[in-house]
Amino acid sequence: MIEMRPTTDNDLPALSALFADRFGHPLGAEEWLWKYRQIPGEGRSLVAVEEGEVVAHAGALRLPARWRGGDAGIWQLVDFAGTTRRGGLRPALVELGRRLLADLPGRVDAPWIFGFPSERHFRLGQRVFGYRPLTVLTPLGGEIPEGVPGPLETGDSCGEWAGAVWERCGLLGVRRSAGFLNWRYHARPHRYYRFYRLYEGDLEGLAVFAFVGEEAWAAEVWLPAPGRWYPAMSAVAADLRASGLRTWRFWPSPGGRLASLYQALGLRELEERRFIGCRGRADGGGEAPEAAAAGFHYAMGDYDLV
Repeated sequence: MIEMRPTTDNDLPALSALFADRFGHPLGAEEWLWKYRQIPGEGRSLVAVEEGEVVAHAGALRLPARWRGGDAGIWQLVDFAGTTRRGGLRPALVELGRRLLADLPGRVDAPWIFGFPSERHFRLGQRVFGYRPLTVLTPLGGEIPEGVPGPLETGDSCGEWAGAVWERCGLLGVRRSAGFLNWRYHARPHRYYRFYRLYEGDLEGLAVFAFVGEEAWAAEVWLPAPGRWYPAMSAVAADLRASGLRTWRFWPSPGGRLASLYQALGLRELEERRFIGCRGRADGGGEAPEAAAAGFHYAMGDYDLV
């Protein structure tokens, strides 16, 4: 018999072993606690247990968001995993996923769920969970230019100014408040991120980079119009190179607003793709998720592995 229930602290060693088996890296107890217990929203984590072994896990996060000019919670699917042993991969994971999704999204939530499944996971989700393709992002990358040092502030965390920068950009998406940003990047265990406060005339900008080996990943880039942000980003490049990083990568800006800036920074499309799937309300009612998600912007920081 397989027991399906919320994850407890006692499950964390077995859950970590499941992740190590399936993905080649563990999900440490500190990271699970950070993600599901410390989140400035709501976290759901379910496990399927057979004879004391965790054979599947399904998770979802409810994050504060701006949607169609107002506020709502939006759900993101994360950490779907199942063992290939015992012949129980699909039955356990499928049943567990259906249980997790039975009442999501709620009536007061944005009427769709998003996630970044691999193509293999998307095919499973399409067959049994009602997944639908939403969009594909093509990352941009290149060598970090030498850059010219300039006025900017750096740190491992941010203040309320960062949320104000996001508000000024006026986009739909997961709300980048100071509380969210500090949870997502400053509080995350075992990973390092650097915050940048950029200046351009009377405007301020925000960037957050993950340090991945010798590569910098632009988890957050919020540069309000009509600023001319090349000098500020050149100063960021100089700081990153001084820290030993040599290449960087970004996601395309919403509506191509920063396309000319990214071109001037020497970025080009990479061969890899990032696939975003979506799912509508559990009861099948309401607006189609693709239409409901129109205009919703996804930052690289929404991608769970950054």
